[in-house]
Amino acid sequence: MSPISISPRPPEIGHTAQSFRRTFAWTVAVLLLLCGVFLALGYLQGPKLSSAQLDTDAVVSSSDQTLRLFANQTIAPVDSTSVTVEPAAAATVSSDGDLVSVQFAEALDYDTEYTVSVEGVVSPSGGPTSTLSYSFTTGQPQLYYLDRGESADEIVQTEIDSQERTVLFSGEDIQEFVPVGDVLAVTTAAADRTGTLVLVNPDTGVSERVLLPEVGEVAALDATRTGSLLGFTISSPDPGPIPTISHTLYTMDVNRGRDVVAVADLDGDPMRVVGWQFVPGSTTIVALTTESTLVRVDMTTGLVVPLGGYFEFDRVSADGSTVVVVDPRGSAAVTLSDGDELRLHPSEIDGEQPFLGQTDADAAGNLVAKMVLVAENGGSFSSVLAFDDGELSRILYRTVGDKGAILDFRVSPNNQFVAVEVQPNVANYDSDEYVMNPRPQSVTTYFVEIATGAVTRSVEGFGLVWR
Repeated sequence: MSPISISPRPPEIGHTAQSFRRTFAWTVAVLLLLCGVFLALGYLQGPKLSSAQLDTDAVVSSSDQTLRLFANQTIAPVDSTSVTVEPAAAATVSSDGDLVSVQFAEALDYDTEYTVSVEGVVSPSGGPTSTLSYSFTTGQPQLYYLDRGESADEIVQTEIDSQERTVLFSGEDIQEFVPVGDVLAVTTAAADRTGTLVLVNPDTGVSERVLLPEVGEVAALDATRTGSLLGFTISSPDPGPIPTISHTLYTMDVNRGRDVVAVADLDGDPMRVVGWQFVPGSTTIVALTTESTLVRVDMTTGLVVPLGGYFEFDRVSADGSTVVVVDPRGSAAVTLSDGDELRLHPSEIDGEQPFLGQTDADAAGNLVAKMVLVAENGGSFSSVLAFDDGELSRILYRTVGDKGAILDFRVSPNNQFVAVEVQPNVANYDSDEYVMNPRPQSVTTYFVEIATGAVTRSVEGFGLVWR
């Protein structure tokens, strides 16, 4: 008799379905419980910072830069007094959805760790408040200067807190230079002052001579801090009832070709200028025409706006807010946004009234200026670089024994430092005898911290450019 095998009875379909429903229900219950726990924890802890965005290089070169803080949930509007910045820096705050925007009123200090805290952050539905906190370290500027040597002239790149120097280009008879886009714009001059303009790529070493629309002295180089717009003047004889030298202002976008275009004046003719400069952080030009009209030119639209009548152009402030000019009444700072004028009268230094020279005037009315001090007997004088807050002037730099001379200076974009060109001893004027822009062979540039007057370092050279 064959054995009889008995197969196990298959589970009932109803029982399997019931078990699945039970397991699914438990799973859903656990997930709901976990979600409730996490929601409760989030409610009890308040909103948290999930990410942040900031350009740490731009924040040291211009004002109104924004730090964006993103929370992990939508938040209620943030109070304008809830933001603190350490080290102290003026800032405003706004919010939208899960975003908190902190806008800095001024450019921040170089290579400095900042902590931004926004207090009282809460969900729109209420609950506990929290603080969003974020720390970052600001960038450092790139510095460029010209070091003229016996065998060759060098365009050098360095940093403000480093002794390292990188030679970007070496050549002969370099009169001026400026970095623009990815290249260096360099001018040279022959014995008759006829100039050339060369674009040099420091990465490849390739140089290219620019075809100019007229023959003459090429000078007054400037370029936009960001972007690729270069400007310069070409000086040539201007035939007329009284022959003069005409300084025509030209621009060229080095990233868009090699077309050299004359800037148009109020009448649409090529603009002839006494002095000019780009407004830092923009493509706007400020120029003083040979007709003694100060104008602001929007290079995007070509709109020319007159700002007043003056006869001498000094400089646009490092923060881009004003331009210092001169008329028969003396020096004035003209606000570039509306043309308002502030007459400049230096404050006393140690009880003495100085005479004002080259001046940088920022939006707050502070001056960094070259001033001349005259001895009580009138038999001697000395030049100093001073900071003037409107009430008192304090000396930032003076040469040893007052034997030297301050030739020029350039304030950093964040108003933290000033680079001072110095001839150490005027008794030994060792001119390099260049046909344009001659300098003493001993010229030295010192970096001075404006807040303290401390000299942080020096370089042998001049024509410093902050980037």
